[in-house]
Amino acid sequence: SSLKEILTKALGILIAVDKTREIYFIDNVKFHLDDVKNLGSFVEIEAGNLLADLSQEQLKEQCDYYMQVLGIREEDLLALSYSDMLLECTVSG
Repeated sequence: SSLKEILTKALGILIAVDKTREIYFIDNVKFHLDDVKNLGSFVEIEAGNLLADLSQEQLKEQCDYYMQVLGIREEDLLALSYSDMLLECTVSG
């Protein structure tokens, strides 16, 4: 909390992200299930290579597989962070 106070005094707070997150693993693949206040629900699929010797291509194949299983399309993917999306809502709304 001391670091938070120092950073807040030095930089201020641009926006706060209020979210709940559940994390699940299937082997080396991590799933974040996030519920973000004022934005909705999101899933992040992250294939890690800490305990496995997998190529970048294999890791992407794992992510693509779970996207297909969960019905996530390429056009569903987002490039912005939660804070950026919330800032867009603040400016436009």
